[in-house]
Amino acid sequence: MTLDPATLYLVLTVVGLLMAFWVCFMAWGQPLGHALWAWALALLAYTASHVIFGLQALLPELVFLVGGSTAYAVSLVLMLQAVRRFQGVEQLSRWYMAPLLLVPLVCITLAQHSTLRVVISALIYVWQIGLIMASLLDRRQPQHGRGRYILVGAFATMLLMLLARALSAMFGLIDTHNLSASSASLGPVFLVSLCAVLSITLGFVYMTMERAERRNFELAMKDMLTGLANRRAIGDQLASTVARAQRQGQYLSVLMLDIDHFKRVNDSYGHQAGDVVLRSVAQALQSRLRAQDQIGRFGGEEFLAILPDTSLDGALVLAEALRVAVEATPTQWGAHRIATTISIGVRGGAITGSDTADSLVAAADAALYRAKQGGRNRVEVGHALVLPSAFDLAPANASTLAPAHDMNSEA
Repeated sequence: MTLDPATLYLVLTVVGLLMAFWVCFMAWGQPLGHALWAWALALLAYTASHVIFGLQALLPELVFLVGGSTAYAVSLVLMLQAVRRFQGVEQLSRWYMAPLLLVPLVCITLAQHSTLRVVISALIYVWQIGLIMASLLDRRQPQHGRGRYILVGAFATMLLMLLARALSAMFGLIDTHNLSASSASLGPVFLVSLCAVLSITLGFVYMTMERAERRNFELAMKDMLTGLANRRAIGDQLASTVARAQRQGQYLSVLMLDIDHFKRVNDSYGHQAGDVVLRSVAQALQSRLRAQDQIGRFGGEEFLAILPDTSLDGALVLAEALRVAVEATPTQWGAHRIATTISIGVRGGAITGSDTADSLVAAADAALYRAKQGGRNRVEVGHALVLPSAFDLAPANASTLAPAHDMNSEA
């Protein structure tokens, strides 16, 4: 079947412009350095390359060869730039920019050697796409989401098409002198190009949306100051851990930890210093827990740790190790070293059918109160409590983020 060149170029142009428009629409309101803006520019360059090739009958041969080929190379550089910006890398190495010089140089110097020109140009594009795929598959970057796989698959298809074209040119299977879209060899190229512009745009937008969803989830479930789970998240984790321990007949221990004299830190050094102390203590606690343990900021300067499959004796050993670790790690604030200690209440052992997340927290909190009353910087053991009403682990508003005892009193 003979393909009409004008129709093919028109379809590619319209699709490319439409994709660029919608990406710009999504990027609206974002800073110009955002990855979506780079991707929109890449789509415009990609479209420009097909417009230039489509005007080959109206342009001198060297002009449309250099212009179209360079525009395609520019689009791949911008796609790489978009991927790197998405990954947090702002600047590209100068080697990544080399195709912007190599492609026009090849087109000019090999204008009369069409086969060699087609082969070398295709291999340069293969190199560019390989760089994009290497960035997408970089193990140092987060490997979440399906959008990345869509991108990798689309770019792999483009890469294989270019390799096939280069090999076909080398073995004389295509007429490199005939650049018309009606050429049988260019029909599949146009089809792959059309599928590629749709797939890579879908993949990149999908990847961006997946990141936004992950960030929204983190905002909902993480404490932004310490990076630990927030009260809602740690409460949900405790409820599910208690249910699992009851089903499987396992031990479960809970620690309530509170920074001693935290109000004094804020009054003496300021709230920024208090924030640094909170982060320092959170890091010291998290770094000494096991992989299966969970910890979250329960409110103010108070933390809740969940120790699955841990007896009371094991929980006491760990609690003492945490207390010693915090005491041995003062927080550096400018020229000051702020000495910090914690008090810990422990509730642990075999979980029965009457135990609930609320009762475990209440018992550990009561033990924490005794540790405070007993002089602070110590560990106390809590015992099972019968609660008259549920102890709310997931408050409805920010005012309930205070710990069980008064945050305004000196902790």
